[in-house]
Amino acid sequence: MIYVVDDAADYLFLVQQVFKLFLPQYPVRFFADGLDLMQHIDQTKNPPLPSLIVLDVDMPKLSGPQTLERLKQRPGWKVVPVVMVSNRTDEQFVLACYKAGACSYLVKPLDITELRRTMELLSQYWVDLNRLPADRLL
Repeated sequence: MIYVVDDAADYLFLVQQVFKLFLPQYPVRFFADGLDLMQHIDQTKNPPLPSLIVLDVDMPKLSGPQTLERLKQRPGWKVVPVVMVSNRTDEQFVLACYKAGACSYLVKPLDITELRRTMELLSQYWVDLNRLPADRLL
């Protein structure tokens, strides 16, 4: 399962279409913002851990870095790979995301072809190839 968290409805729609049309083998769940994701985790008893979280940086209510910080404080969730996506490119901010526990930081692809390729590569690496430690199941 891949979680995609983004407050931009148009971007979420594009990502949904990419997975629906080109990557249907990957189950995906979409969240409107960081607060929506955290509420899902809190309200679902022992939710299965996703293989990957693609997390937007700039969101109202609960920003990407704040969401990442909360995720990494939860037992079991520390090992879930989180890829941050944004249009921001300043080095200090990117570094802060890595220090907070991001596994990767990508500039948001806005072209549909580039978005498809990016989601395909992310899914192949983090879901198909990457192996998480056994304590992920705790």
